Amino acid sequence: MLPCELSPSIVNLMMEISGLVGRVEGLALANPSPKLRHNNRVRTIQGSVGIEGNTCSVAQVDAIAEGKRVPVSELEQIEVRNALKAYASLASFDHASIESLLSAHAQLMGHGLILNPGHFRKGPVEVYVSENRTRLMPHQDLVPELMEGLFTYLRESDDSTLLKSVRFHFEFVNIHPFGDGNGRTARLWQTRLLMEYHPVFEFLDVESMIFEHRPEYYACIREAQDSGNSACFVEFILRQIQRSISNLWKADWSTTNTVEERLDLAKQQLGKETFTRKEYLQLFKTISPVTASRDLKWGTDAGLLLRTGDRRTAVYRFVDSE
Repeated sequence: MLPCELSPSIVNLMMEISGLVGRVEGLALANPSPKLRHNNRVRTIQGSVGIEGNTCSVAQVDAIAEGKRVPVSELEQIEVRNALKAYASLASFDHASIESLLSAHAQLMGHGLILNPGHFRKGPVEVYVSENRTRLMPHQDLVPELMEGLFTYLRESDDSTLLKSVRFHFEFVNIHPFGDGNGRTARLWQTRLLMEYHPVFEFLDVESMIFEHRPEYYACIREAQDSGNSACFVEFILRQIQRSISNLWKADWSTTNTVEERLDLAKQQLGKETFTRKEYLQLFKTISPVTASRDLKWGTDAGLLLRTGDRRTAVYRFVDSE
């Protein structure tokens, strides 16, 4: 495996992601609403196949998920249907099993996309680096040994699960174990590994974040391969993970909750702490300051909150936390 120098930026991103996951847990968002799960899954599929050149839009992926025909090639529809099946099977895959990964590849690349899906390549592979440059990937005879070493890293390394998921992504692409479908399999398996870090990642759209920055994605892969250090790639992917989980705070769930539900979630997060309206707003980023004021007044009038201070300096505490 290539070394990965843990720069301050990487460490800070890992800490920020950990903090966001903690807040998700504290506010009971670990199991997002069915609508949010569906929308994120559709964006995930569109992003992952889109990185590989599939032209389906989010709306078209959604239509295919509903069993509708869309005006794109049959090949692109097969790619989407395969990905929908594979991502729906995420929880059934053993994250530390090569056999399970081969099964995932068979789902992603089956139904005629390639010959022998679910099997390591038996021939040489060169990938394009630029218009006039290619890179010869590891010899096919080395692939089983390299993959066994990569899964040994997953099982035995002391690295955090978060870091393992990202380093696995790069090393998998660098080994290029299949004739085709390497990128989408690497991204699928990263999601499966992130689910070991926290279950909420099954429903996030990290692949969509990568799709939005795909030139940088490929540039970071090339830079890591050329430099012999995967830190640039690790930092890039961590940033997309951070963006995806941050977007959870901007989702529609917070505007559809009732005031009682918002106050209950705030109580879970804040406990015995005093807090201001501004700090309450930080928990519910899509509600307005006026709505926050109404929530807090309602809670105070209902006897759930104790308020001290005047309008500008008001602080609140949940009454039964004293």
